[in-house]
Amino acid sequence: MAGQRKSYDIKGTSQYSRMQDYSSYQPSELGTFSISEDGDFINCNTAKIPTLLDYKLPLNLDEGYNGTEGKDKARETTFPQWEKGLKWIHGSKEGYGSVSSVDIIASRGILKDIGYTNHNQYNNPWKFEACKFKGKVYLRKVDEEEDENEWCIQNSYWGRKFEEYVIQQETGTKATYRMLKGTIGKKTVLLSAEVDAISSDGKYMEIKTCFANKIGVKVPQAWWQSYLGKVDTLYYGLKTKQGMVYDKPTEISMTNALTKYVKKDTANEMIGFTGDVLDWLYGALPDKDETWILEYTGGRQIFLRSTGEKFLPNWYLQFIEGKKEEELVKQVEALTLSHPVN
Repeated sequence: MAGQRKSYDIKGTSQYSRMQDYSSYQPSELGTFSISEDGDFINCNTAKIPTLLDYKLPLNLDEGYNGTEGKDKARETTFPQWEKGLKWIHGSKEGYGSVSSVDIIASRGILKDIGYTNHNQYNNPWKFEACKFKGKVYLRKVDEEEDENEWCIQNSYWGRKFEEYVIQQETGTKATYRMLKGTIGKKTVLLSAEVDAISSDGKYMEIKTCFANKIGVKVPQAWWQSYLGKVDTLYYGLKTKQGMVYDKPTEISMTNALTKYVKKDTANEMIGFTGDVLDWLYGALPDKDETWILEYTGGRQIFLRSTGEKFLPNWYLQFIEGKKEEELVKQVEALTLSHPVN
């Protein structure tokens, strides 16, 4: 029923650090997929991981940036991955059976934001949509235009520009993703995680830009994001305020990042907090095809509220239930809930 509300009370960070040791999260790779330059799902389990390019310094990250055009450029490179992960499930060798033991299906970015909640010094809000259906919780980002200032938009552009300079994508491909399965809290999670590049010696790289004097602030969140995605090395282009990179990129292994920039208690707290929230969410959601908003607005609570709207696309319901399209349409009409036929 639309309008129902529930809440999760955030505990002290020390409680979360005792819930799960970060090292117990050891995800396995189930497969890969790629996204075309037009945002289409183009490959399943044979995707080619981008490689690092040889390039000459300096790099001008501001090249091609032009105010609102740069804003559009930055957003063009952000693909909605929600249904792409479902398409991987659909096309995998075992089909729906590939997620038989999975409790949570989400993108890495969602769990990154949830897990970093207690360490975000700006208390940045986040909001996702959630649904539990046939014993599995699905999480996706809310499709809203972010209210970003010019400086944030420009820095986003610089990050993508740096990737263009340093990695080689397969022709026609915009991004490549790994599907990873692991345990967080008491739940088995299936994550879609973009992989930026692979080095000549087979190490997975997370490509980032950062101001030299801010690297100590940026690495902890990047470590958490990369740890979720089973990345080996953080690869930083150190930029000036004018968007120039003059020096060879700084490479930080995940082990060195943990030793120098991230305390073990902090690592344990991030995974413990994520697991506790997922456990609560799993129990709080009713098992039905209905959209709920999971939202953090600052403070010491996370809120969950129903919208009364359908969540899963019809093609996916047809896939897992074996129902015909017309049966699904009649079911939607009977429930008087909006759910466009895809």
